[in-house]
Amino acid sequence: MSASTPEIKVSVWERNPADDICIVGLGARTAVGSNVRATAAAVRGGISGLALHPRFVDRLGEPISFAADPALDPELALEQRMLDMLQAAASEAMATAPSICPDACVIALPEPRAGMPVELEAALAQSQAGALGLPTDGVRTLPRGHAAGLMALHAAAQWLSDQASQAVLVVGVDSYHERQTLHSLQIHQRLKCSTVRGGFPPGEAAGACLLVREAVAMAAGLNVLARLRSAATAVEPHPLRGTEPCIGQGLTAAMAAATRHLALPEEQISVSYCDLNGERFRNEEFMFAQLRTQEAFADANDYLSPADCWGDVGAACGPLFVALACESLQRGYAKGPYPLLWAGSDSGYRCAVALDLVPRKAGT
Repeated sequence: MSASTPEIKVSVWERNPADDICIVGLGARTAVGSNVRATAAAVRGGISGLALHPRFVDRLGEPISFAADPALDPELALEQRMLDMLQAAASEAMATAPSICPDACVIALPEPRAGMPVELEAALAQSQAGALGLPTDGVRTLPRGHAAGLMALHAAAQWLSDQASQAVLVVGVDSYHERQTLHSLQIHQRLKCSTVRGGFPPGEAAGACLLVREAVAMAAGLNVLARLRSAATAVEPHPLRGTEPCIGQGLTAAMAAATRHLALPEEQISVSYCDLNGERFRNEEFMFAQLRTQEAFADANDYLSPADCWGDVGAACGPLFVALACESLQRGYAKGPYPLLWAGSDSGYRCAVALDLVPRKAGT
């Protein structure tokens, strides 16, 4: 279904209580952990994976702080780095539910940028199709940047609700580990380094979520880690490098649509997971959006933005936010049962996803 504000069109998916969309598998590969449990523990403890990189330097010749995957050789090419992280996260998510064979997969990827191999998208899709035993058209790519991971969850939920798929694997992967990419970021004053205070710390990571309808989870006897309540995607009319100032219209629309059917105040958003990374324009946009939607939150200022731990991980952040939220419940430190995940891409895409962490058996 769709909804709209006077200016912003919003694509919205909302749960069908008769057959919830459930998350039954999770995977993570980050600079602070080789799996979900290690990554969540590191983020909770405020452990940072940022370190001076042995190869990359800024304009003054000083090493760049980079949150690199410690298991990967610094000399490894970008395509292989992303493939290794993708496969690790996907394998972990699949291992949680070995009886489920996804019949569709969507890979969230960065938007086109300097240093990105032109064949990257096709290579990752082909490799993942082979790993899952799917035809080539069974794996779709979504090169939409920061919002891509949440947009992939949105798409997967819609496919499952429409019964176009029985099980969907969502994987997000990103890496700034490329000299040309970092050089471009420096030129645009976006890379956090000795000459730019308001830039972001680059990182690399992959996250994965396995989604099924509740009926499938029941039949397979799977443990449901979380349920999707809603997902909303909007396009900001004045994105980065636009001619008009951004006042958070797209993010406001996405957040408002994703929270509009919560039974307030009982189902207020307990905490947010977001992609704030130190860049001023992101903070300002969030300020506008939270002022307009704060009644849906127990505390609109209670949010977690893990970029200071795992760096900016772009398209991987959505599935990783799901992993952090689910682990908080499993380990007993969740602030509440209804987290909101949101992210925004440079090109203007904004996506928000509301989760339900209320522990209950499938079918109840």
